[in-house]
Amino acid sequence: MRVFLAAVFLAVGLAVPRAGTAQESQIEGLRAVAQSHSRDWEAALSLGRALRRAGRWAQAEVELRRGIGVCAANPSALRALYTELARVYMDLGNVQRAFATCKQLIHVPGASAEGHACVANAHLVWQRATEAQLEAAEALAIDPQCYNARLAQGLAFEFELDSARAEASFREAIAMRPDGADARTALGRVLWRAGDRSQGLAELSKGVELDPLGPENVFELASALPLGPERTGLLERAVRERPSFGKAWLELGAQRLASGRVAEAKEAAESAARTDATNLGARVLLGQVALAEGRADDAIHAGEAALKSEANNAAAELLVADGNARKGEMDLAIEAYQAAWGLDHRDPTPLVSASLACHAVGRDTSARAFGVRASEEFPDWGPAWAALGDALVAQNEQRAAREAYGRALSASAGGLDRDGVRAKLAAMR
Repeated sequence: MRVFLAAVFLAVGLAVPRAGTAQESQIEGLRAVAQSHSRDWEAALSLGRALRRAGRWAQAEVELRRGIGVCAANPSALRALYTELARVYMDLGNVQRAFATCKQLIHVPGASAEGHACVANAHLVWQRATEAQLEAAEALAIDPQCYNARLAQGLAFEFELDSARAEASFREAIAMRPDGADARTALGRVLWRAGDRSQGLAELSKGVELDPLGPENVFELASALPLGPERTGLLERAVRERPSFGKAWLELGAQRLASGRVAEAKEAAESAARTDATNLGARVLLGQVALAEGRADDAIHAGEAALKSEANNAAAELLVADGNARKGEMDLAIEAYQAAWGLDHRDPTPLVSASLACHAVGRDTSARAFGVRASEEFPDWGPAWAALGDALVAQNEQRAAREAYGRALSASAGGLDRDGVRAKLAAMR
C-alpha cells in the first residue's frame, strides 16, 4: 500500500510540489486519494498538512483526527499525525490545545523527544523563550538528533535577540536535516537581520527552493527583498497559497500602495481585514489608502480609531501625522511624528516624513533638524539623506546639500528615487 500511494501522490503532483502550483490546487487531489484510501493514515496526513498550510485549519483538524483514529496501534503514524495536529493549534494561537496534543505525543512509544520539542514550539507561540529552551533541552537529552528540538532552540535564542546562538542552532538543525526548509528560512532571517544580507538572502532563497509552496518561507524571502516586482510576486504567491495569510496581505497592500496601485492596495487591506476583523494593521492600511485618495480627514479618523484600541501603535500615530500634514496642520503633525518616533526607534519613516512635511511648507529649520536626526540614526537609509539635502538646499547650504545627496545615492537601504536625487544634484551645478 505504501508504494502504491507514493505512486498516486507523484502522479497528481503532490509528493513533491512544483513551483508555481498553488497549494489550493493540490487539496482536491489529496482529498480524492484520502477518500479512496480511507484507512490509510499517510493519505490523511498529506491532506491534513495541505489543508493546514492553506489556512483551512478546521478542516485540517478533522482530517488529522480521522487519521489518528485509524492508526491507534502505529507509533510512527501517531508521531507524525500528532505533530501536525499540534501545528494546527499553534497556527490558530490555541496554545492550550497545542500543549494537550504535544503531551499525547510524549506518551507515544519512541516519540518522547518529539513531544518535548512540540511543547517547546508551543511555548514560542506565546514568546516564552525560557520555557521553550527547557523543553528543547529535555528533548535533545533524549535524542541529540531531534531536528524540531534544535529548531525550537534556535527560535528561542532568536526571541532572546541572541543571533549568534540562534545561528549556531539553526546550522545544527540543517546538519541534521539538509532539506529542512524551515531551518533554512530561520537561518536566513537571522543572518539578514544581523546584517549579513547576501548570505541571509541565499538561505532564504534556499528555503523557498526546498519548499516552494510554503507560505511562511515565501513571505520571509519577500520581506527581505526591496520594493519591486520580485517582492510583489512573492507576496502574491504567499496569499495565493494561504488566502487567510493576514500579515502577507498587509505587506502586499503596503507594496502596492508604495507603487501607486491604490485600488489594489485597498483590496489587499480589505482581504487582511476579512481574515481578522480586529486587525489594526488592516485599519491603518485602509487609512493610508484614504490618504492616497486625498481623504485626509478619513485617514486621521482611521489612525485615531486604531490608537483608541492600541495607544502605543506607531503606525497609527504616523498615519495621524501624515493626515494632519496633508491638511497643513503642521503643529499637530509634528507632535504626532515625534510620538510615532518615540514609539518605534527602529523605523526612520517618522523622522524622514517629518522632514519632508516641514520642508513642503517652508519650515526648513525644523526640516533640517529632523533630517539630521534621521541620517544620524540611520546612516544607511537613503531617504534620510535625501530629505536632509532638500532642507539644506532651501537654506542655501549648497556644499552640505551636495554631500547629503551623494550620501543618499551611496546608501544601501531605503526605497530611494535615485533619478530624482540625481536631477536635484544636476540642478545645483
